[in-house]
Amino acid sequence: MAETILIAEATSAGADTAALAGIFEPLFARIAAGAIERELDRRLPFEEIRGLLAAGFGRLRVPREHGGFGASHQQFFSLLADLGAADSNIVQALRGHIGFVEFTRTHPNEEFRRSWFARIAAGALVGNAESERTGVFSEQSTQVAERDGQLLLNGTKYYSTGSIFADWILVGAAHREGDQNIAVTVLVATSHPRVDTVDDWDGFGQRLTGSGTTVFTDVPVDPGSLTPRDAASPHGSVLHATYQLVHLAALAGIATAALREVTEFVRGRSRNLFNPAVPARRDPVALQVLGECFGTVASVRSTVLGAAASIDAASAALDEGIEAHDLLAAADAHVFGVQGTVIDAVLGCTGRLFEVGGASATASGRALDRHWRNARTVSSHNPATYRQQAVGDYLVNGTAPGELFERLLAAVPAAEYQSHPVASEA
Repeated sequence: MAETILIAEATSAGADTAALAGIFEPLFARIAAGAIERELDRRLPFEEIRGLLAAGFGRLRVPREHGGFGASHQQFFSLLADLGAADSNIVQALRGHIGFVEFTRTHPNEEFRRSWFARIAAGALVGNAESERTGVFSEQSTQVAERDGQLLLNGTKYYSTGSIFADWILVGAAHREGDQNIAVTVLVATSHPRVDTVDDWDGFGQRLTGSGTTVFTDVPVDPGSLTPRDAASPHGSVLHATYQLVHLAALAGIATAALREVTEFVRGRSRNLFNPAVPARRDPVALQVLGECFGTVASVRSTVLGAAASIDAASAALDEGIEAHDLLAAADAHVFGVQGTVIDAVLGCTGRLFEVGGASATASGRALDRHWRNARTVSSHNPATYRQQAVGDYLVNGTAPGELFERLLAAVPAAEYQSHPVASEA
C-alpha cells in the first residue's frame, strides 16, 4: 500500500526525487542482495527486471500525460547509477528500452507516440536488435519485404542486449522501396513463435545481460511500426548521448558496488599479513586505497549527473519545439568527452581495490573480480577513442559529434571497402 502511494505521489508531483527514491531504492537493495549468487549460477535476472517494471522503472522518462513519471535525465540517471550499484547487468539489459523511450519522445507520428507510451506505461519492455555480422547500420542484411500483401521480417542479429527479457524488439532492417533499400526500424513481439532469442553471449563480463543472438524468420510486421531512419527524429534527438550515458551510469554503479563490497571485506578481516600488529580495519594502506576509490566513486557519479544535465537542456528545448542543434551537439560532446575519463577512473579503481586483501580477495565465492570484468566489458562496447576524436573535431571544427557518428554508422560494408580500397580510404 505504501509503495502504491509513493508511485502516485511521484507521478502527480512531476517526478519528485524523494518519492522516486522511496519506490526504487528498496528494490535495488533486494537486487543487490542476490547479485553474487546470480553471477556464480549464471542466472539471468528475469524476476528482478519484471519487479522493476511492475514498480514503473520502464516509464520513468515517459511524459506524465502518457502515464509515466516524467523524470528528468538527472533524476533518471541518478537512479540508473544506483541500479548499477545493485547489478550492472540489469542496467545494460535495459539500455535498448531506455533508448526506445527517447526514440518515441521525438517520433514525428503522434499515434506512434501515444500507442507506444501506453504500452510502456502498462509495463511493456522493449529490447533492441541492431548489430549484425554481415551488414552495417545503413545497409542491413536483415530485411523487411512484402509477400502476399504482408510485410515480413527476416534476419539474424547479434549483441541484441536485453531482448531475451523483452515483450517487443526494435529491429534495424532494410526495406525495399522501388529499386533501393531504405534503412528502417520496425517493432515485433517476442511472443511470436518465429522470433528466436538465444542466450549465447560469451563475453567475460556482463554475463547476465542477455546480449545474445536473435533470429527472425518470416515474422509479420505492422506497417504502423515501420519508421525510416531519416524520419525518426526530424528535429534531432538525445539518443546518441543517452545510449552512451547509460554505459557511464553502469560504470558509476560498478565502482560504487566494488567499493562497498571491498569495504565490507576489510571490516570483516581478522588478520593482516604484512602488518600483523595492526588490525586489518586499521591498516593505513587499506584505508588509503579505500579513500582513493571513494574519491573516484564520488567524482564519477558527479560526472554522470553533470552530463545528464546537458542532455536535459537539449531535451527540454526539443520538448518546447525550440531549435536545439547547438544544445544537442553540446550534450553529445559532453557525454563523449567524459567517457574516457570515467572508463580510466573506474578500471583503475576496480583493479586497485584488490591491493587491500591479498589472495583472499580473489576467492571465487566473493566474485569481486566481476566488477573489473564488467567495467572492462561495458567500456569495450563503444570505444572511447572514437568519441574523443569526435569531440576534438567538435572543438576545432564545429562538427556536431552526432553528425559524425551518423556518417560512421553509414560506413560501407567490408566487402565493398576491400573491392574499392582507394576510394574508400579517400
